[in-house]
Amino acid sequence: MNVKILAALSLAAVSVVVTSASESRASNYPPDYPMCSSSDSVTTGPFEIIRHTTNPYASHHANLTAAYRGYLRALFPDDQIHIYINLNGNDALLPARSGSNNDAYVFLNAGINSCYMCIGYQSAPGSECQQYIANGGNDGSWLCKQPTATEDNLFLWAFGPSGTQNAWDIQVAAEAGGYWDSNYGQNYYARFEPRTTCN
Repeated sequence: MNVKILAALSLAAVSVVVTSASESRASNYPPDYPMCSSSDSVTTGPFEIIRHTTNPYASHHANLTAAYRGYLRALFPDDQIHIYINLNGNDALLPARSGSNNDAYVFLNAGINSCYMCIGYQSAPGSECQQYIANGGNDGSWLCKQPTATEDNLFLWAFGPSGTQNAWDIQVAAEAGGYWDSNYGQNYYARFEPRTTCN
């Protein structure tokens, strides 16, 4: 399956990957179709770290959630909390969102996601699909969101050259209003071994 990056589409803060429907699998599933659903979870201090793999046989078909349930949530609203994540040596401090499981969390995608088929006559004027077709794109192509630059950086060492998962060594901490929940500066730690099979 060839994946082409749509350079002609210049939407602010939105990156889109385009895959022609004819180039997709014979079943015409979207490029981000989950071949399986395997979740691994580690609790470390006030954090639950979850790796969800949707295809261990293809590159970057995984995502990562860091859910925080620590003392900073009693002092600050969830949208004022930032979660520090270090994944195999690359790190970022990310704004948290309020979760439905009594937590503040960040969710990160390692690969393309939110794919949908671009069918012009069904798309609202001014939509990504309409703009893609107006710029010469093919009707019936898959449009997908790419990982952000931050996600690309964080997941840089999460996969090997052939696309298979490496072990994930993860450090996490939370910050709000200059206060840290960081295991006394040591950060909380979790490790996921490479996933090579589907459940």
